[in-house]
Amino acid sequence: MLVFIKSVSKEINHYFDLSFLLKFIALFALFYYTNMFFVDLTLPEKRYNAWFVDHLNYINWITGSIMHTANLMTQAVGLDTHVVNTRYLVVPGGHSLFMNWQCVGLGIFSFWAAFVLANGMSWKKKIKWGVGGFLAIWFLNCCRTALLMIALENNWKEWKQGWKHGRTLDHHDLFNYGCYIVLLGMIWFFYKKFKNKESGEDEGKIG
Repeated sequence: MLVFIKSVSKEINHYFDLSFLLKFIALFALFYYTNMFFVDLTLPEKRYNAWFVDHLNYINWITGSIMHTANLMTQAVGLDTHVVNTRYLVVPGGHSLFMNWQCVGLGIFSFWAAFVLANGMSWKKKIKWGVGGFLAIWFLNCCRTALLMIALENNWKEWKQGWKHGRTLDHHDLFNYGCYIVLLGMIWFFYKKFKNKESGEDEGKIG
């Protein structure tokens, strides 16, 4: 039976890396649900923990960095915007934006962290790729927030539009799609780079 299992596992790995897939799923679940647990610690109606909120609320730190960066972007194009209580981007006498925890991108951060850690490479490279991906996701969110405020203040067409089949597309969807497109691009570049490197090493061994 053990021989059969090993044979099946070898055949599956011939087509795709089963060990990577299992590690990716396990890590993604770990990161995602850990984030959800900590989110609950910030919500009064859930498992609110005042000590965590006051000292270790990394969700609020990420939110604040996004809002303050978006504020710099909107001010750069001439809007009189201000950040209030970390989560609000406001124009006095005008529109305001509120960033809830769902807008921070914790699921996408979890996806990228799981992908990088599941791959077999040195920790130095994992840190490099991980940080690069996090910064790309973070920057896209800053741009999304700034563009939404600019759109609101200039009375541009609503971001939320109806599709022919009754579905809707809003700025949350656009951010998620944009992030996944960027992540797919980084994954493609990641495999292209490492595949070329491995090919070069193999040629070196043959020679």
